[in-house]
Formats: sequence, structure tokens, C-alpha cells
Amino acid sequence: MKDTYLHNLGFVPLVPSYSLYHSTRSGEGSYIPPTDVRYQHIYTAQDGTTLFIYSWLHEPGYMLTTRENIASMNDIVAELDSDDPATLLQYIDAFFALHGGVALSMLQDAHTDFHEQYPRLPADAREQAA
Repeated sequence: MKDTYLHNLGFVPLVPSYSLYHSTRSGEGSYIPPTDVRYQHIYTAQDGTTLFIYSWLHEPGYMLTTRENIASMNDIVAELDSDDPATLLQYIDAFFALHGGVALSMLQDAHTDFHEQYPRLPADAREQAA
């Protein structure tokens, strides 16, 4: 259920083939417990910042980060202790707003609204979350 929901929000899983894996971005080793799954958002922010999310298979909650491998507390955007979709959506929207919005790909029309492209919650649910 979490996986499907995260895909609908625009995240794709980063799947290592073993527990100790080297990131192609930083070259540093990182231990990934088998119960943790990391995802990357398909879009970067306007300022070039990338959004990652950690999801736990058997526990509620998420951790939003700006790096695939956390190097400091500054890399953590938010830690959520529940799977509440409205709260997660608030943090994702706040992240992109803080970083200048979503950087659109060359294939997208510059006038396409992000929420229209990736409808995550009904409009009334988004208003209630705000």
C-alpha cells in the first residue's frame, strides 16, 4: 500500500541488490536494512535539490531527505511518525515551495500544473490538509 501511494506521489524506489551498496552519486557506502526502502522523487526542485523518502515496511512513518545517503542532520527535511497521506503531502508541497517549485522536464508543457499532472488527493482533501 505504501509503495503504491508513493508511486502515485511521483517517487520511484532506489533498489540496491544487497544491503551494503555504493551510491552512484557520492561513491560512499551505505548500509540499508532490509526493512527500509528509499525512494527518489522523479522531479527535482527549481534550485536543483532532489527529494528522497525513506519508508519502513513494518512500521508507520516516513523520513524526507535531500540526499540518498544522509551525511548530516541538515539533510533531513522531515520525520513523520505516521502514514497520514495529508501530512506527507503537506511536507512534499512545502519542500517544493521552499526550493522554488518543481522543475519541469523538457517533455512537459511549462503550463502544466504539478497537481494536475500528479493528482494525489482530491482538492478538498488538500484544502483540509492546509
